[in-house]
Amino acid sequence: MSSLDFEEAGHKLLKIRLEQGQGMELCVMVLECCTEEKTYRSFYGHLAHWFCLKSRVYRECFENLFVQKYSMLQDPTMEETFESIFPKDHRKNTLFSIKFFTKIGLGGITQTLRQLIAKRKETDSEDELRDEMVMKRRRKRG
Repeated sequence: MSSLDFEEAGHKLLKIRLEQGQGMELCVMVLECCTEEKTYRSFYGHLAHWFCLKSRVYRECFENLFVQKYSMLQDPTMEETFESIFPKDHRKNTLFSIKFFTKIGLGGITQTLRQLIAKRKETDSEDELRDEMVMKRRRKRG
């Protein structure tokens, strides 16, 4: 977008004069632009916030969009897609993910991982002890 700041971009987008019911398309576009960036750019977050403050319609559209995207995180058919950010392969990786999302205020999306940790706690402890013993044996040999 060729605007200097998010407010200018917002005003330009409002000039498009969307028909009634097309507000969701604008919200989807803002979100998709944000996801296309390699790193988070606050420009799109501020733009979305600006639209939410401008109109109840946009606020409701963004709320609905958030619910859709959040439910996708919980969808079992999407589990493999999110394996890299919600790892279940090793306790250490799982805990890192939980701590990361909790630190940025999104701890709620790690509920499934927290349940997994609780179930695997005993098993992982046994695995870690075995791994430590193997490492000690290797050190003694080498």
